[in-house]
Amino acid sequence: MASTKTSAAAGGGAGAIAKAKKLCIVCQTNEFKYKCPTCTQPYCSLACYKIHKESPCEKPAPEPESVINVPPVKPVPDYLAEEPVTLLSHEQLERIEQSTKVKDMLQHEGLRKLIHMIDSSENPEFLLDKARQENHLFVEFADEILAIVDRAPGQTGREHVLEAMGMGSDL
Repeated sequence: MASTKTSAAAGGGAGAIAKAKKLCIVCQTNEFKYKCPTCTQPYCSLACYKIHKESPCEKPAPEPESVINVPPVKPVPDYLAEEPVTLLSHEQLERIEQSTKVKDMLQHEGLRKLIHMIDSSENPEFLLDKARQENHLFVEFADEILAIVDRAPGQTGREHVLEAMGMGSDL
């Protein structure tokens, strides 16, 4: 039996098992049972913990979160300090409200969710452009709204809104 243990140790079998065990960062002899609450370094006993705490330790740096590439938002004037801007007249809003075609389109839950997402976004212009490129129903809805409010020929609607906001069409 003794020869079997010796040959296993010589072949690296027992050594590989010892290396696979995680050892205490302080004594490096015992397998760790605990981790420092501050720096998460492993230790095996109260005695090793006290030795570890004699030197300062820090929290490990957090893992960087995955970065979502969203274009930066261009600065918008502070409308709270200025006179409120009316984008649509009361008459235009009433015509939209009375439109059966608009009401029918708004029955689509996906369209309602998309409009809400654009409206609540930090970068609504980006999402609006994306929706106009990728969503046929949204394009149809936007065209219907713009037809109801009598957009000027050749305007896509975005220019109309930007001009009404006093931002021009240079964005």
